[in-house]
Amino acid sequence: MKGLEVDGERVLLVNLDDRIYAFADVCPHQKSRLSEGTLMNKTIRCARHHWEFDVTTGCGINPRNACLRMFPVKLDGEDVLVDVDHENPSRANAGGGTEK
Repeated sequence: MKGLEVDGERVLLVNLDDRIYAFADVCPHQKSRLSEGTLMNKTIRCARHHWEFDVTTGCGINPRNACLRMFPVKLDGEDVLVDVDHENPSRANAGGGTEK
């Protein structure tokens, strides 16, 4: 799990089971950086108030009604390309990670 900036957008990259997932690096609760949180199994946990999200979908676990903004990812050799301009609600992109 790593936070970085892509074209002025804070992005969280997660490599899980040889798939790369990309999200806006912000918790929907109080705008904390998710990159400061933890990754356990398939769950991202915000460091501030412990909100949890499913890495594979971006959907909330606790609370269930919160979702992360997910970005499409493409691998080009060793490069990870993240499309931060693409508007894509996480539920529509379930399983949208890219194999490594």
